[in-house]
Amino acid sequence: MPTSFQLRAREAFEEVRSTDEFTVEKYEIESDRDRTLTEDDAKLIRRYLGPAAVDEVGDHLLDAEQIHLSWRTADYRVYGEFALKDLRTCLSGGYMPYTDERLTPEEQLVMDEIKTLEEAPGSGRLTALRVPMDMSPCHEIWFYDMNQQRFVLLDLNYSSYVDTLLITKGIPGWQYLYSDTRLDHEEFRQLARQLEISLDVLEDVFPGHDYTDLRARLEARL
Repeated sequence: MPTSFQLRAREAFEEVRSTDEFTVEKYEIESDRDRTLTEDDAKLIRRYLGPAAVDEVGDHLLDAEQIHLSWRTADYRVYGEFALKDLRTCLSGGYMPYTDERLTPEEQLVMDEIKTLEEAPGSGRLTALRVPMDMSPCHEIWFYDMNQQRFVLLDLNYSSYVDTLLITKGIPGWQYLYSDTRLDHEEFRQLARQLEISLDVLEDVFPGHDYTDLRARLEARL
């Protein structure tokens, strides 16, 4: 039987598909099958995230290897995309294959220890789990924005990240709202405006979701 999160993930897709305001450009569920939590899965999660991690994340696993959604409004002013991997797929995958030499030495060391969890393919932005080489338990979520040359730690854990992703529908740059990044600088002016417009549309189209916290976080960074 699907978990509540798995049902909400499917509902998030259907919300976008069923509204007349949005055009869906991509809707893919890879390896859709029964993915109940096995003992091998539990061992994998404990190995990388610690002995208590299964209880913390077990109800936020997908029932597919990856889900990918891309959408836009008719005038292209508002859009979103996310390709989210199942946690088990993320942990069993490889580390990032490169390091951005524009980052600080400290950030480059962290980048050596991340595995991609979610991205908007081709956007230059991705979110990753930090998985230290020494296998010490770590619950850090990092956001990498190649366009802005930013690599920032998010004030989110795995479960809260994927919960928020479903609500935001993958609008670009929402992750900055959970970092200590100021968005009132010139380099972020366009992104900040895009976030304002996107939240306006999401609030109008999906009144059943509460965007109050996201709105407050944006205002606090302007």
